[in-house]
Amino acid sequence: MGTYLIRIGAVLLWGSLVFIPRKSIKRFMPVTILSSLITMTGTFIGLNYNLWEIKGNARRKLWNALTLVLGLFPLGNIWIYHLTYGNFRRYVLANLLNNIIYGLPIITFLEKMNFIKYTKFSRFHHIVVAMIYSTILYGYQNLYDHSEK
Repeated sequence: MGTYLIRIGAVLLWGSLVFIPRKSIKRFMPVTILSSLITMTGTFIGLNYNLWEIKGNARRKLWNALTLVLGLFPLGNIWIYHLTYGNFRRYVLANLLNNIIYGLPIITFLEKMNFIKYTKFSRFHHIVVAMIYSTILYGYQNLYDHSEK
């Protein structure tokens, strides 16, 4: 039951995109797609090396991973870029806050819901890796913007 509520919540949160101008969505979609691909790759590598467990059989594991990587992650990515891009300090702070919130209370909640469990990967690792990803992705967006001009 809990996993269905998480999935429904992820779908409903996509409705918040109506508050972001289409121009911003179009501008930040390439970096959002790239970040989702990197995150999905990292998720499957982590599963293969038992860094974390996603509960359930193979089909349920796939749906649970996709719920996080394609449900919540891209939405947060677009919002952070829309609100902070152009001010690197604000971007880093927003990502740090987002990663701390996800890495601490949200992962704890997801573990209690039997959705995911970190085994060899700590919450600190999550925050560090996510900050490295976000810095690289900011550089990618910067290069992408300059190539468009």
